[in-house]
Amino acid sequence: MRKIFSAHMRLSGMILVLAAGFFSSCGTTRNAAFIPFDKIVADHEYLEAADALEEAATGEDAEELYRADKDEVLRYLDTGVLYHIAGEPKKSIERLTEAEILIEDNYTRSISDAAASFLLNDYSLVYFGEAYEDIYLNVFKALDYLKLNDFDGAYVEIRRVGEKLNLLEDKYGRIADSINESEDSAGAVPKGEIEFHNSALARYISMLLYRADRNVDSAAIDLAQLKRAFEDQPAIYDFGLPKNLDDMLTPTSQARINIMAFAGPGPEKRASALRVTARGGLILITQETEDNSGNMKLTDLTPIAFPVPGPGLNFKVETPVMSARHSRVTRIQALVDGKPAGDLSLLEKMDRVAMETFKLNETIILVRTVIRAVLTTAVTGTAKGVANDLTKDSELGSLLSFVGGIALDVAADIKEEADLRLARYFPAKAYAGEFLVAPGEHDVAIEFYNAAGDVIYTEEIPPREYAAGKLNLVTAYDLE
Repeated sequence: MRKIFSAHMRLSGMILVLAAGFFSSCGTTRNAAFIPFDKIVADHEYLEAADALEEAATGEDAEELYRADKDEVLRYLDTGVLYHIAGEPKKSIERLTEAEILIEDNYTRSISDAAASFLLNDYSLVYFGEAYEDIYLNVFKALDYLKLNDFDGAYVEIRRVGEKLNLLEDKYGRIADSINESEDSAGAVPKGEIEFHNSALARYISMLLYRADRNVDSAAIDLAQLKRAFEDQPAIYDFGLPKNLDDMLTPTSQARINIMAFAGPGPEKRASALRVTARGGLILITQETEDNSGNMKLTDLTPIAFPVPGPGLNFKVETPVMSARHSRVTRIQALVDGKPAGDLSLLEKMDRVAMETFKLNETIILVRTVIRAVLTTAVTGTAKGVANDLTKDSELGSLLSFVGGIALDVAADIKEEADLRLARYFPAKAYAGEFLVAPGEHDVAIEFYNAAGDVIYTEEIPPREYAAGKLNLVTAYDLE
């Protein structure tokens, strides 16, 4: 953003610099078309929700849910995650694999369309997924393969998580490069950096796999890397290490029950708006944020002195911000044979990862959106004098040329809505715990508690055999 800010200060009198501090949000956006499915999910009827959503997504009113030419990634992510939670691993793998293929295809397409995207609202572009969606789909596929007792498939998926994390900054850097290397682009879009390169959740699953295969050395490496994830990434892991990690590699003749639980609704994107009104010698910048009803509310007003020729300018820009949603779950307890066995430990804040990795795309979205709005507004019929002055500046003139010679008689009031697309059914947090029992058949239950100490949901696992030296993995979910 630094380059574009310095390039356009002469136009906006520090508008863009101040704008960076204005983007916050306090509301929520819900698509009414999804409410029936959300209610089924809230009742823990995940298979019913997955089947109903899939049927609706291919029915007469499918476009109300997912646009066939733009939102296929979201359709496969939503149904794939729901089938995963519902305990349908084959259906989950099929749909999450389709999503993964489309994410890569659409990303490649976005590289070639990067320059043109300066002129197009983001919502009109094909969706190629947020970084955290692309990462965690492999985590859920790994768990799906484990349900099918396919260790090789699970290994492949966990390795994919590491590969994607290693390439994440480069992936979004290539989008910036594609824009900046375009003819006369003036190098407007910077490359982002994030503090997430190592997933404790993925390391935990990998450790379980290696331990079950009796590859103690590789399991120890994953355990060490899990600890490093906490040490090296405090912005993500701002809580303590899970309990008794070192005991997980201590030999035992007892059976180990490994429980992984996922709780809370995943993050959402909300609209944050910035309106610029210029009259005479004054520019007024107002921040607008979305309330819980989806209405935009004025929350700030900042005047800036700036000589504006003609009757003035008026434009509005909306950008997406990623924010966490409230979860009712504050504690998760395991029961074995009806008796408390201990609490699960928080392992990963998936919603925090989502917000951290969104920074890579957020910068690109912000710069692209503001450039589009500023350039378009600067050359409106009410500001021809400003546009003419700008084109005399070599750097700004080349940028105007880059966006294709916008006509000088476009409307002065421009309103661009933020692209709020995001998969709906990823959970917010991952928990884990290991409990030693005598080999044999046991009843297991997972209790989810709220802040008041009440049990709000219990996942009961049918009685089954738990063998020593084997991976006995149990999963549970509450998305509320």
